[in-house]
Amino acid sequence: MYFNFREPIPINSNPGMVFAPRKFTTILDVARFAARLIDAALDHKDILNRKALPQERATSREPGQLLCMAQYYRILEASRLPGKKRDSQYVGADMRGGGQVSEHVVVICRSQLYCVPVQAGDRGRLTEDEICSQMLYILDDAPCLSSPPPVGLLTGWKRALWAEAREDLMKEEQNARNLDLITKSLLVVCLDEGLPTNFNCRLQRGGKGHTAGPRDETNLAHQMLHGGGTIHNSANRWFDKTIQLIISGDGACGLCYEHSNAEGVAVIQLVEKLWNHADSLPAHSDVPATSNSHIPPPERMEWILEATDLKRIEEAGNVLDNLIKDLDFQVYRFMGYGKEFIKSCKVSPDVYIQLALQLAYYRLYGKLTATYESASTRRFRLGRVDCIRSATPEALEWVTAMSQPKEDDLASKKVTFHLVSDEKKILLWNEAVSAQTSEMVDNILGQGIDIHILGLREAARETSPTASTPLPKLFTDSAYRIANKFLLTTSQVATNTDSFMGYGPVEDDGYGASYNPKSDCIIFCLSAFWSSEVTSTSRFVQSLEESLNAMQVLLTRPT
Repeated sequence: MYFNFREPIPINSNPGMVFAPRKFTTILDVARFAARLIDAALDHKDILNRKALPQERATSREPGQLLCMAQYYRILEASRLPGKKRDSQYVGADMRGGGQVSEHVVVICRSQLYCVPVQAGDRGRLTEDEICSQMLYILDDAPCLSSPPPVGLLTGWKRALWAEAREDLMKEEQNARNLDLITKSLLVVCLDEGLPTNFNCRLQRGGKGHTAGPRDETNLAHQMLHGGGTIHNSANRWFDKTIQLIISGDGACGLCYEHSNAEGVAVIQLVEKLWNHADSLPAHSDVPATSNSHIPPPERMEWILEATDLKRIEEAGNVLDNLIKDLDFQVYRFMGYGKEFIKSCKVSPDVYIQLALQLAYYRLYGKLTATYESASTRRFRLGRVDCIRSATPEALEWVTAMSQPKEDDLASKKVTFHLVSDEKKILLWNEAVSAQTSEMVDNILGQGIDIHILGLREAARETSPTASTPLPKLFTDSAYRIANKFLLTTSQVATNTDSFMGYGPVEDDGYGASYNPKSDCIIFCLSAFWSSEVTSTSRFVQSLEESLNAMQVLLTRPT
């Protein structure tokens, strides 16, 4: 599903994650924080090498079932590789059996790429102080250099074009070595500059949430999703890399991750572990000891580029800039209540929020649409996700009742309109909750429809006598196309820290909607495209707020 996608992967595929901003006063603070994250990543990689991750089990809905752990083992030292027709992936070698292994990270600062060996078979692993020295060197070196050709922009280009450009780059041995180092690196660290406060400026609704100086959460999310374009940090990325840790000089911190290797749960668990490690250590503002000078400085990657390569970089940058300009993105903290209130209503927070999204959409468009919600299928070997289809007939009955005109609106109408009583709305609510819950349980227990049908479709393609053999009529029917045009793509992205993750829409006229229920608020990341004549995140946020408030009024009415 991911590898066949041919459009740019920033915004369209890669999610971005925002962490609570830090307070950096010097570049030493930035270097120290980056060193602690890398040090924690090395600890985690050692656990992976020993195949020592604790086995997870389901905690609800037939609790105790083993959960597949495969995703956790292909996050670090992994990368996506572009192909002209289909992409592929690199996943690090199985290091089971112990012994000293070599590891390196790639650090990008002001579009300069550096290779930093952090563990070597002949000299062991660098200490936190030693890694900090390497980060300081980069932060001191990169600003003194002339701007390099921003090769990283190619990773934000259309996949077939990037594949062709990469193939040509590989013809030079030095370029091939650079690409190999990036692909096989443990992760990428992006040392950024902050975005200006007026980037994608708009009035943000809801609670204030995180700020980095005058920058609000929507501004921070843009930086993590795409970097802000060619004049900001987008050349400070390698979008093919599974893990890109982002640290900005103004304290903004987060993640951009390539989605094909793993779902958000596995990635969030890792990066929260790294951040918690950095937060658990005492403040350390001392300059690393000079005894570290025996370690060679990081290798700055230099590229041998032809005029054709430079032209491609320019074109890739233009495509990415236009995509970023078209992104209508908004972080919305609903402060009316959170999951504690929802649980007091005896409803799953996920079910409740899904129905709120249905109500918000119906209030805007007078209809429901095919809705995608990811459901983990890790109870099965190599399971990823299936699709919870939240636009049920029961949801439609309930949102229709909730959206009826007010009595004073009906006074001027000549037709008779029979208002639905609150008791009837509650009855319809309970039926909608039951249907959504059943849909969710069916999916996580392997009884959804989408993965099964996808398997049948791919099997039909693989077993066709010729490439021109038509697919079975099921897959060419208009109903199949309509059912798989998801104008509302959603997922619960829960975190243990005060962080959140968002992504772009999957359709030109659609919305992306991730949500993170906290005890006393709900964080939404809503996305659409400005070029669409029918979508607007501002209008969706207003409708969502009204829907959440109306639901609370209904569920707390006196009995």
